[in-house]
Amino acid sequence: MTTALTESQRTVARKFVAYVFGDMAALWAGKGWNMAGQHGIERLRTDLTPVALGYRRSMVVGRQLFFFSQAWHVTGTPLYADRAHALFADLTGRFWDAEHGGWFFSLGDDHAPANAGKDLYGHALVLFGLAHYATVFQQPAALDWARRTHVLIQRHLRLPQGWLAQAAARDWRVTDQALEQNPHMHLLEAYLALHAASGDPDFLQEAARIVALFAKHLRSPNGAQVIEHLDADGRPRQDIGHLVQPGHSYEWYWLLNEYVDSSGQQDCKILAAPLFDWANRHGVDGLHGGIYDQLDTQGHVFSDRKRIWPVTECIKAHATLAAQGGDAETCAALTRWITFLDRTYLTGQGGWHEYLRRDLQPDSDYLPASTPYHIAMAALKVERLLGQRETRKLTMMP
Repeated sequence: MTTALTESQRTVARKFVAYVFGDMAALWAGKGWNMAGQHGIERLRTDLTPVALGYRRSMVVGRQLFFFSQAWHVTGTPLYADRAHALFADLTGRFWDAEHGGWFFSLGDDHAPANAGKDLYGHALVLFGLAHYATVFQQPAALDWARRTHVLIQRHLRLPQGWLAQAAARDWRVTDQALEQNPHMHLLEAYLALHAASGDPDFLQEAARIVALFAKHLRSPNGAQVIEHLDADGRPRQDIGHLVQPGHSYEWYWLLNEYVDSSGQQDCKILAAPLFDWANRHGVDGLHGGIYDQLDTQGHVFSDRKRIWPVTECIKAHATLAAQGGDAETCAALTRWITFLDRTYLTGQGGWHEYLRRDLQPDSDYLPASTPYHIAMAALKVERLLGQRETRKLTMMP
C-alpha cells in the first residue's frame, strides 16, 4: 500500500530528516569531533563545547559509525564519509581486545582500556554499526569483524537458560546469569541489520531466537508490556521487575515488524500490536504531552521525566504503521509527533534537550553522543516513508 502523506506532512518529514542528517551530523562532525585523535567526543555541553569525561565507550563508537554512514548515504556529504571511515579505524584499531577477543567497554584518553570488561549491550551496538558501515560503503571487512564478534558472543555469553549474559570480565568469565531485556533488544536490531547487509541466514536465525525469547520471557502475561529486568530463572526481579519503559514498547513494536519484513513470519504482528496500544494509552502524558520515562506494569507513573529517545521510538512505531498503509489519522499522528519533537526538544544548530521535566521544561545540561543514533533511526524510518531520496545532497533546510 502507498502511504497517503499530504504535501504539508511531507514538508514536515523532509525538514526533520534534513535537520538530523544535515545540522546534527554537521555538529558532531565538527564540534563533536576530536581532530587530534581522529575520534568522536562522548559528550557536549548545551553551549556545544566538549565535556572532558576521561573515557570513550565502544557502544558510542558503534552508534556513531551507524550515524555517519547513514548521514553520508542520505546527503552525500564527503565529510560524513570521512568521519565514518575514521570511526571504523578507531573501533577496530583501538577497542578490540587482541588477547581475549571482543570489544573493550571503554578506553581512557590515552587509548588504553579504562574498563576492559565485555558487555552484551555494547557488543550489540558495535555489531549494529558494523552492519550499517558494511551496507553503505560495501565494506566486507566490516562483516568479517561482525562475524568474529558474533562467534564470541555465542561462545562465551550463551547461557543454559536460553538467553545471553549481560556482561563478562575481560577474559569472558560470567558471574551474573540474570536476564536483561535491553541488550537482547539491541542484539535483535543488530542481527536484522546484519542479515540485511549480508543475506546470511545465520543472522536471521539468531534474530528468530531472540523473538522467541521475547515471546516467552520478555513480555508481561497479557502481552502489553516489555519486562525489563528478570532474574536467573527468567522471572521478573522482585525489586525492579515491575518497572517498564513505554519507549521500549514502541521500540519492540517497530522491531517485531522489522522482523516480519525480514522473515515473513506474519504472526509476529500479533506480538507487536498490544505493545503499541498500551504505550499509547499509558505512556503518553495527556496533559502536557510527551512520553514518560518509566511506569509500573499497572500503568502508574514511576518517573515523569521525559527523555528524548522514547519520542523517537514513538515516531518509528507510527511510521511503521503508516508504511503498512496507514490511514489519514495514522499519518496525522505521525506528523504530530515529529512536530512535537521539533518544537519541544530540538534546539537548532543540530542540538536538542536530552531531558524535559513533566511540564516540558528543559532538565539537562549536556548532549550525549549516543543520542543521535536514536534520532537518526527515526529520521531514517521517516525518510524511507517518503518513498524516494528527496533529501539527497541536502545539508540543511530552514
